[in-house]
Amino acid sequence: MSALKIWILAARPKTLIISISPVFLGLILAMCSGILQQNLFFITLITALSIQIGANLVNDYYDGIKGTDTKERIGPLRVTQAGLVSPKSMRRAIIAIFSITAIGGAYLAWQGGWIFILLTAIAIFLAIIYTAGAYSLSYLGIGDVITFFFFGPIALSATYYLQTHFFSSDAFWIGMAPGAFSCAILTSNNLRDMEQDRKAAKKTIPVRFGSFVGKCEYTLMLLIAISIPLFYCDTHPFVLLSLIILFPTSFILINLFKKNNSDFLITLLPKTAQLLLFYTVFFAIGWML
Repeated sequence: MSALKIWILAARPKTLIISISPVFLGLILAMCSGILQQNLFFITLITALSIQIGANLVNDYYDGIKGTDTKERIGPLRVTQAGLVSPKSMRRAIIAIFSITAIGGAYLAWQGGWIFILLTAIAIFLAIIYTAGAYSLSYLGIGDVITFFFFGPIALSATYYLQTHFFSSDAFWIGMAPGAFSCAILTSNNLRDMEQDRKAAKKTIPVRFGSFVGKCEYTLMLLIAISIPLFYCDTHPFVLLSLIILFPTSFILINLFKKNNSDFLITLLPKTAQLLLFYTVFFAIGWML
C-alpha cells in the first residue's frame, strides 16, 4: 500500500461529510441572504476538515497504543495498530494537521472576531482529549454530546456568522440535523466496535447500556434530523425534498433491529454517511428554491 493511500485511510474519508455538511449548509443560508464570500468559505471548510481529520488521527494513535484497536476489530483498518504508520510519524501528522487548524482559526478570527480563536482552541482541545488521556471523552462515553453540537449547530452557526456577521436562530436549529447525523455516525461506529470497546473499558453508550439502547440512540438521532425540514415547510416548502432519504432510512432501521451481525454493522457507518450526504444536497436545493 502506498504512503498516500495509508494517510487517506487514516483520515477516514467516508466520514468527512460530518464536517463538510454544516459548513456547506451554513454557506447556503448565507447565500440566500445575499452574501457569498468564497475565499472565507474555503478557509472555513479547510479548518473544519482539519479538526475532524486531526481527531481521527488522534483516535487512531491512542486507540492503537492503548490496545483498544486489535486484530480482532471488525471495522476498517487502523494504521497505527496495523503497523503501517509508526507512533512517531502519527504524532508528527497530528501536530501538522492541528497547525493547519490553528492557522485557519487565526484567519477566521481576523474575519469574525476573537471568539473564533476561542472556538478553534476548544475544538483542538476536544479533538485531542476525545481519545487521549486516562479520562478521554470517548472512553467515558460522553463524546456523543460533543459531536452533536460541534459538528451541528456550532459549525453551521459559525459558518453563517462568518459570512454575514449576524447570528441566525435558523442556522442554529437547522444545524441540529447534521449534528444528529454526526452523532448517528458515531453511534454506528460504537455499535460495530462494542465488544472490542468493552474489553478495553471504553464505556460508550452501547457498552454502558447495551446494543438495544445504542440502536435506540441511533434511531432517535435520525428522527431528529428528519424532523428539522418539517419546521420550515411553510417558508421553504422545497426543503421537504430532503425527506427523499425516508425510504433508505426506514430500510436501514428495520435491518438494524432485525439483524445483529457484524456484516451489517460494518456497512452501517458508510450508509449513514451517505444519508447525510443526500440530506445535505437536497436540503440545500430545497432552501435555495
